[in-house]
Amino acid sequence: MTDDLESFRFVTSADVYVGEHKAAVLDRGERGTVNFAYLPDYLARVDARPVATTLPLGGERITTSGGALPAFFTGLLPEGRRLSALQRSLKTSADDELSLLLAVGEDTPGDVRVVRTGAPAGNASALVDLAADDVDFGTITGVIDRYALPGVQEKVSASRLTLPVRSDAGHFILKLAPLQDLPNIVANEAAHLRAAAELRLPVASARIVDDVGGRSGLLVRRFDRLLEGDRWIRLAVEDATQVMDLPPADKYRPAAEQVAVALAEPCRAPMVALRALYLQFVFAWLVGNGDLHAKNLSILRAPNGVWSVAPIYDVLCTLPYGDNSMALPVDGATRRLRARHWLAFAETIGLPRRAAESAHRVALRAASGVDLAAQGFAGSPLRGAQRELRLRRAELS
Repeated sequence: MTDDLESFRFVTSADVYVGEHKAAVLDRGERGTVNFAYLPDYLARVDARPVATTLPLGGERITTSGGALPAFFTGLLPEGRRLSALQRSLKTSADDELSLLLAVGEDTPGDVRVVRTGAPAGNASALVDLAADDVDFGTITGVIDRYALPGVQEKVSASRLTLPVRSDAGHFILKLAPLQDLPNIVANEAAHLRAAAELRLPVASARIVDDVGGRSGLLVRRFDRLLEGDRWIRLAVEDATQVMDLPPADKYRPAAEQVAVALAEPCRAPMVALRALYLQFVFAWLVGNGDLHAKNLSILRAPNGVWSVAPIYDVLCTLPYGDNSMALPVDGATRRLRARHWLAFAETIGLPRRAAESAHRVALRAASGVDLAAQGFAGSPLRGAQRELRLRRAELS
């Protein structure tokens, strides 16, 4: 396994697939440059579509320096400890992004895959088989996985795992908490995903599952995989860092207003998208979710080519873990937000005041559906979170 990973350091070129079609190439140039170019045969297809919103179709070659890839591809890499572990296994540096991408490129979010030139674009084998009677989550927490599945609440902790799961029922990821840190985080996220459904927006389907030893994980159905007839197809998905052409490290830097406008622009109904995004930000504040950063908001491309805001995912209350700020600034602030901040946010993105106030009422109803005590929290973490949430909700009531 390690030897196989190390071989990616010596690969000079890679094929980029969009769905089932070979669309482009990535190759190493001189002095640490990387080149991206569409294939002429792909450009000639009547159904050709861009690899990414920031990589429009065309014959021009795009060159990046310092070992970096175009931001869309960097955004496919895992994050935090998973990326560090992968880097150590490849025995390469963090700026050798092509090698890192090749190691995980068979299974990425969305419909793009990256494999060494000439290799088949297959599917990585799932690490977990839920059909087995003796599944032990503990045996896989130290495994170097080769899956580009971001979406870890790293502002809370970089130690959560997201792993692909095989099941007769479809495609999933399994989210595991560390054994000691982040108490009740599985129940926490499950409860907030259920509450988010009251926003009347699409929400990632999830449920709690247990292994043979009673350890819990959150099983989340992948919304970028769709059963069409008798085959599964991949749907394009891009998070806000990718749409904004930013590296993942910048996921806390843009303002909430900038993220909302950037994600709404490719959508067929931008105003509908803006309201949906505004609702997500307001809901995050009202439930104490301090990790709604630019990688936790995405757009999804339907089979008919229409972009819309992706289902809500990665939502939980971070207050019991000591995080009481918004991940992205709203009207310039991440703490002590008032109603005026939210109305200024709405005005900036062009959302009418009446629509904003309606969104506040919807978000308040949804947020009230979560009982932190029922998720296992107690003592001062619970009391502190409840006090802060009362203040926030009173501000918009």
